[in-house]
Amino acid sequence: MTEKTIDRNKLLQVTKTSSEKITDIDDKLILNELISLLESNIEFLTPQEIQFLNSNSQDLWTEYLIFRYKFNNFPKKYIVSSFPIYVLIEPVSACNLRCIMCYQTDESFSSDKNFMGKMDISLFKKIIDECQQGGTKAITMASRGEPTLHPQLGEMLEYCSGKFLELKLNTNATRLTDELCHKILKSGITDIVFSVDSYSKEEYESIRVNGIFENILNNIKRFKEIKDKYYPGAKCATRISGVRVNKSQNPQKFKEFWQQYVDHVVMIEMDQKWDTYNNPIEVGVKNPCHLLWEKMYIWYDGTCNPCDADYKSILSIGSIKNNSIKELWHSQKYAELRKNHLNNNRSSCYPCNRCPVES
Repeated sequence: MTEKTIDRNKLLQVTKTSSEKITDIDDKLILNELISLLESNIEFLTPQEIQFLNSNSQDLWTEYLIFRYKFNNFPKKYIVSSFPIYVLIEPVSACNLRCIMCYQTDESFSSDKNFMGKMDISLFKKIIDECQQGGTKAITMASRGEPTLHPQLGEMLEYCSGKFLELKLNTNATRLTDELCHKILKSGITDIVFSVDSYSKEEYESIRVNGIFENILNNIKRFKEIKDKYYPGAKCATRISGVRVNKSQNPQKFKEFWQQYVDHVVMIEMDQKWDTYNNPIEVGVKNPCHLLWEKMYIWYDGTCNPCDADYKSILSIGSIKNNSIKELWHSQKYAELRKNHLNNNRSSCYPCNRCPVES
């Protein structure tokens, strides 16, 4: 298990020293606000942030705090950053499971060859190069499909190594092997999220259809064994993330069971996003969606999308094959979508008008 506290005096001292070296006016204002929060002793750091600070050199603390401030606050203030600071990349759009709360159960998606595929490694490297040069601070490998199905996932992670503050992998843990565990940990990945929804075989297999509980349990245990034995200094935080699809699931017992194997355990309530397009209008959120200012999704074929609730890319803002990430992030189409959300006109945007995701 990881430390849950940080030496605030040391953190304050580091940020004050760094403030003198910051030349960007906006970053300096952000850092001054962070210093005020630290001086007032207000608790504002998440367990994830505390773990990063405790696991990484003090030389990265200020850059990380500024990044997390932007990530947490820019979407709430509807500020469009100069370049997306968080990008989610989809190595594979297919999945080997058919979870009952996932859009992979929509056969018009999962059975359509136009939607299914894996990312070419050269396209992946092009995306990573643009993200590094543009100022992206966080990359997640995942989206509509299961990333461990990509035969070159290890090479992808290696190419990302040392280029971002956060490098995260989301996986259902069904395809973890010793070889892949080593590749993941050697890459310097900062977060790995195991998508699991129960601590019992019957309940797990009723939710994550085609999954075998004993296999994923053994795989997650094995990942911990390899991490502890061969990579004791690894900065990789492990997390079990579950979705509560019915009231019979017990979040407390879920946490108690899994916390012996990972650093963090969370269970979130289910959203009706497995077939967004046919949701009743009544479930749609009316407020502007923060995701439009927070992150960008890039599918296996280079298609860029504002979110994964729109898994058929109706809202696509273009392709990385035709435009740069920065051009797409500031494109007229993206600007119009953001404008509609801000001007209480979300109802005119499909499928935003029936999306229940509270961002």
